[in-house]
Amino acid sequence: MFNFIIHSTKALLTGLWILAILGLASINPLPVEYQLYLLPLAGIVLLAHLLEYFAMKAKVKTKSNTEISFVQTMLWGFGHWLPLLNKSIEK
Repeated sequence: MFNFIIHSTKALLTGLWILAILGLASINPLPVEYQLYLLPLAGIVLLAHLLEYFAMKAKVKTKSNTEISFVQTMLWGFGHWLPLLNKSIEK
């Protein structure tokens, strides 16, 4: 179940980033009514991931003795750092 949640979160975020990039290129397949909400949603997700990076950076470092990647945290959020914490707890 844990892997399902991680992989489904990454798949949803991949879809969001693809739609946001297509929206910036003006070739978005979404109807115009939904395009108005897409870029603000992507901006809010990026801001949340930025805050998440700084909040979890030290915690992951102390628990698993590994650094979390800034780029991967910005893209996947907890889909990147939660498996690192889970792996260190299982040891």
